[in-house]
Amino acid sequence: MKGITSLLFFSAVCVCFSQQIDAAKKYSTYINESDLKKNLTILSSDSYLGRETGKEGQKMTAEFLSAYFQKLGCSFAPGMSGYEQSFDVIESTPGGTMSLNDQSFRFKTDFIYYGCKSKTTLDKVPVYSVEQLPKIEEKPCYVIYVMKGMEVRKEVSVLKKQLPKNVKGIILVSEKYGTLYEYMEHYVTTKTMYLADEKKKDEFPILFVKDSAMLSLKNKSTNYIFGKGKFKETEHPKPLFVLSGQLNTQEERLTSSNVLAYIEGSDPVLSKEVVVITAHYDHIGVDHGVVYNGADDDGTGTVALLELAEAFMEAKKQGEGPKRSILIMPVSGEEKGLLGSDYYSSHPVIPLENTVADLNIDMIGRNDIGHEKDTNYIYIIGSNMLSDDLHNANERANTKYTQLKLDYKFNSLSDPNQFYYRSDHYNFAKHDIPVIFYFSGVHEDYHQPTDDVEKIIFPKVEKVARLVFFVAWEIADASKRLTLNR
Repeated sequence: MKGITSLLFFSAVCVCFSQQIDAAKKYSTYINESDLKKNLTILSSDSYLGRETGKEGQKMTAEFLSAYFQKLGCSFAPGMSGYEQSFDVIESTPGGTMSLNDQSFRFKTDFIYYGCKSKTTLDKVPVYSVEQLPKIEEKPCYVIYVMKGMEVRKEVSVLKKQLPKNVKGIILVSEKYGTLYEYMEHYVTTKTMYLADEKKKDEFPILFVKDSAMLSLKNKSTNYIFGKGKFKETEHPKPLFVLSGQLNTQEERLTSSNVLAYIEGSDPVLSKEVVVITAHYDHIGVDHGVVYNGADDDGTGTVALLELAEAFMEAKKQGEGPKRSILIMPVSGEEKGLLGSDYYSSHPVIPLENTVADLNIDMIGRNDIGHEKDTNYIYIIGSNMLSDDLHNANERANTKYTQLKLDYKFNSLSDPNQFYYRSDHYNFAKHDIPVIFYFSGVHEDYHQPTDDVEKIIFPKVEKVARLVFFVAWEIADASKRLTLNR
């Protein structure tokens, strides 16, 4: 009798699991390359002006996405009266002044900087050599250091890890300023943004100064010592220079938005929990009259969300949707520092404790140099960082349905590219919410005006979007929530 009962239970589980698989497979067909191409051709056209955060193109895109979700029949997220979650940002224009002692330096000609987005006043800040750091931490100071190579991130990272807490910035005197300027120009001369309502974060300005511009100071100084990596503490050192100036002199307040489409789950209890699926719909706008259309970055992720919303909505309409709710969320501000997802994680519509996972899609329509002749791959980042359950669900879904080559090359906290920290999933991961970042890698058109729809591999976009759908379906319909690694 016990054996018969067990057999009946096993059969019932198999039937239920079979129905679940059949339903997921059935509705995945609503994700198709024809619709992906149609929508991406629209959103990556010149008329959308590169979809820059806070600008006309981004607002046009938000309207397009909202209208699309409305047409599908998606609900507003709980507590919202529309699809858009608005937030304000401050756009800061790089520029300013700098002086050491009584000598002035000209922005771009003599110095550039990064690591500082908001208005910052430097008022007679003492500057020391890293070879004679003050041992007693008193008032804020800067250090000065000779940079001979071009490995900016590496050198700055090493410096910051070893400096005392009272050091608030670095002056890098570059012997290759012209080459460095060309290398850094995009990062240090374009406008930046930060969330308007956030507390001002501790910034760490890195000032790059032309070596030849320091000559007159060198001639005047009797104690002209630049650090070259030897960190020595001195009891009562005298500062080499006094630094004054103003960074980021122009600021403008702009409004942007995330777009939220909610598909309520079928279970009265589990529907309180949600699986979030994200992609950023913003790009970098127009530069000198040239539109940066961002077809792959991240037009591909954005149109994938539209197809995912349609697939889940069809399942709901026919009474076969998963138990938990689905939140499809195209976010803006990613290109400006993950601002939209940062805002959402600080102002969640659905409590973060009820958020099961975030599946993030960013650039899935091209091949990178490591897979030039193979479209059947996708990089998986973060899947096992917080939950082996999520990692295993992704592996199962891929084995059963899509058979993509899952590449874990960048799935590491020590990845020199730091991709784990560079897209919107990270603003969920930092709150201990399991994430997967689906990514096909960087290509020659990354952040170039040539990132156009004609170069997109739509069968690949379809396949990756379907994998995301199957993973979302499994974790949304499971009886048990994903468990965190401990």
